Amino acid sequence: MQQYDPTISKSHSTQPHRFFEYFLDNDLDELKKELLVRYDLIEQAKVAGVTPVGDAEVWKDTGSISTMKWRQYNVFQFHIDGVRKLYDAISSMVKEACNYYEVDFSEQQYMLQGWFNVNYSKKGRLDWHDHSPVGAPFYHGYYSVSAEPSETHYYAFGEHKINNNVNNKAILSEMGHSHAMADWDWEGPRITIAYDVTPLWALKDAGLEAEQHWLPLS
Repeated sequence: MQQYDPTISKSHSTQPHRFFEYFLDNDLDELKKELLVRYDLIEQAKVAGVTPVGDAEVWKDTGSISTMKWRQYNVFQFHIDGVRKLYDAISSMVKEACNYYEVDFSEQQYMLQGWFNVNYSKKGRLDWHDHSPVGAPFYHGYYSVSAEPSETHYYAFGEHKINNNVNNKAILSEMGHSHAMADWDWEGPRITIAYDVTPLWALKDAGLEAEQHWLPLS
């Protein structure tokens, strides 16, 4: 089996890699409280469609149950004001990214999925991974709810990049570039909301099993 090399980007984009950013004005104490309530419900399998935690969960080494169960819910279907504001921010960033990569936003008929990560220092984190074998028009990003100070490391076309996480800031990158949480040493939950943005045609190619999870991005 070929060993995974995070330094090798899978994107075939000819444009230089770029992060797109958006600063929100959410009440982070309220958003944190709302997400931790949902975390408890996910842990208890009381969110519709979420099954009890098993021994062979993917991403179990993160220590975050809401990460392990990312395929079984969509954070953008939670009735939370701050998450709705994030939806609007993602729409703005994707339109900016499409302009940069010369992609027709309307033509892609974008769909959105999201989950949230709750991690604790020295108890697990997201290690090197990526989200797609291609770059634009596929995008991924995350929003820092309670992640400051910490870093997220990327490799983009062989260049090591460090994103310094700032609470209330959302970022977006084309897919096809590996990234990982760096270690942090403070107490309390490190909370981020992550999201994937994918064209409708790609989800149709994925088959019916991909339905009932993604929602349209306007």
